Parts: sequence; structure tokens; C-alpha cells
Amino acid sequence: MNDPQKRRSVSVIVPAYGPSPHLEAVLDGLAQGTDQPEEIFVSHSGSDDPTERLSCTHPDVTVLHSPERLFAGAARNRAMHRASSDVLAFCDNDTVPDRNWVSIVREFFAENRAVLVGSVDVERTGGYWGMAVWLCEFSEQAPWGQTREQKGGASCNMAVRRDDIIGVSGFPEDFRAGQDTMLLHNLRASGLKQIFEPKLRVGHFNIEGFGHFRRHLFNQGRHFAKIRKTVPMSGHTAIRFWPLAPLLGVAKGTLVLRRMASSGRPLFFAKHLPGVVAGIAVWTAGVTYAAATGRFTGKY
Repeated sequence: MNDPQKRRSVSVIVPAYGPSPHLEAVLDGLAQGTDQPEEIFVSHSGSDDPTERLSCTHPDVTVLHSPERLFAGAARNRAMHRASSDVLAFCDNDTVPDRNWVSIVREFFAENRAVLVGSVDVERTGGYWGMAVWLCEFSEQAPWGQTREQKGGASCNMAVRRDDIIGVSGFPEDFRAGQDTMLLHNLRASGLKQIFEPKLRVGHFNIEGFGHFRRHLFNQGRHFAKIRKTVPMSGHTAIRFWPLAPLLGVAKGTLVLRRMASSGRPLFFAKHLPGVVAGIAVWTAGVTYAAATGRFTGKY
């Protein structure tokens, strides 16, 4: 049994941009949880300010709205500085937490000082191409993985003590994507272990269509290159000497396929193998294009 003196308060932070069609589903998931956080912040920017509608449907939620677009890192940081709890737990406006999500966070930080990263499962498949994107992007956080120390992770399902994230100045604010990669790198560099716990689960709303598949993974590749150009992380050399960049696709593809094979679902593996191979090829094209041209970001 946990010592009541070690009970940690928890604030949940949800960044959102524009219409955010799944935001209510995320907040409903939190409301139905077995343990309720002390605070919930929705840090929203752009069009479709949700303040009025959420004041009726989720009056316990604090909405921070900016008419000017904020990238997700800046949106999270704004709520981070308003939060008062010991622990900050992050999910996205398209990831629905399980009923025991907050209780797992609270129990973990009663005994540990680390970075906690959870699994990203599927709330809606998004069809074949939506699942292919999910596998390419979240295979490292697949729900069939084992509890372990990890060097990857995604900010759509993570938690950290407030003092620790403030100690590394929070998320980078000028990156459209990949802010979580840099934050987690900085937290590990500060001396914290990063622990993956698959039972800390969220369900992701995958987006349908080949067009999204192509744009999203190409731009994920571009942002991967931008981060490695900025920070001397694994893959840094291949970005600096761009003819080596395609080798990063080989490395990523090997990891993703190995994780798929470990799922214990051979029919699932076989069905999605062509889509994942295509996705890795698109991602590699984005990495190589950015490394060769220096054009790390686009309008997407």
C-alpha cells in the first residue's frame, strides 16, 4: 500500500489546435477514470475556441486559449507554468486515456523519480493507411511491448515531475514536430531514467487516406532531420553528411519490422507489411530531402 505522505498531485495537460474534433472524447475518458487529477488544462490555439462549450460540458477543465497558433511545445509550456501539481501528465487531443491512466501515473510517482512514457494503442484505425502511419510512428510505444528503460517515447502519453521538466525549460517551442524527442533527450541528459510502461495506455485516433499517409510521414522525416541537425543525437552524422541519410531509413525500417514481428500477430504483420515498407520509404525520402536541401519544414 502506498504511503499517504507520498501521494503525488497530478495535473493533466492537453494541447489542442483548431477544431480538435476528438477533444471531448479525450476529456470524457479522463472524466470516466478511476482516479481524477487535481487539474486538467486544455491549452488551445487557433480557430474554434472551445472555452464556451467546455464550460458547459466539462466545467472542471481550465481552457487556455490563444487566437494565434502555438506549436504543441509552446501550448504545453503555457499550461505547465499554470499547473500547481507535483506531476504533469501529458496526452494529446486525439489520444484517449484508459480509465486507470491517472491512477498509474500517481502510483508510479509515489515511489519513483523518472520520466514515465506509456503505450499508444488504437482508438480508431483510420483504415489501412491510418494503421500504416500508426505502425511507422508509434511502434516503439506499441501496447504489446514490455516494461523497460527506453530512449524513445512520445509526448502524447507521458508524465514527469513538474520540477524536473521546469528544470530543463520545458518543451522547445519553435518545432512543429519532434518537441517530445528533444524534451525527453534533455530530461535523460539531466540524469533521469525514462521508463516505458505499456499499462499506461492511450488510444489514438488514426487519420484515413493515402494523402495524409504520404504528407505526414514525409514531414516526420523532415523534422527528424531538423532535430538531428540541431542536437547531436543518434543519426546526427548522417544528417550532416546527407548521402548517408538513406541509411537512417534502413535502420528505422529494421526497428519497426522487428517490433511488428514481436507483436505475436503474424496475420496483422503480413497484412500491414506493404504499407509499412511504403511508409518507411516516404519517411526516408523526407529525411534525405531535408538533409540535402536544408529545407526542414513545410506548410504541413
